[in-house]
Amino acid sequence: MFRASMLGVLFAGLVVLSGGVVGQEPKKDDKKPEDPKKVDKKDDSPVKAKGVLPANWKKLGLTEDQVQKVYKVQNKYDEEIDKLQAKIDQMKADRTKDTRAVLTAEQKKRLEDILTGKDKDK
Repeated sequence: MFRASMLGVLFAGLVVLSGGVVGQEPKKDDKKPEDPKKVDKKDDSPVKAKGVLPANWKKLGLTEDQVQKVYKVQNKYDEEIDKLQAKIDQMKADRTKDTRAVLTAEQKKRLEDILTGKDKDK
């Protein structure tokens, strides 16, 4: 009996918690334009850079200009870091390929068995 009542309380709690999410209707004024090219831009302001400030930097009272400069610096370095990371990944793949080339066919098969868990401690 105690178990049944606990399940009932749990079920009721789940219904209450999820009821608001399921029953919401979209706002009527959130209509998407049919063709984005036909929409007139009301704000011709320059495009703002996007990013994330380092930890605790929001507490420094940065101006919007400073925030934009930080984002631009981050974006500049992020592009270079991404290029270098791709090169590192390629070099690691080449290293793996070249080191496996040293193995005999039997050793390659054994390594594959070990890596897939099929090795029975031969």
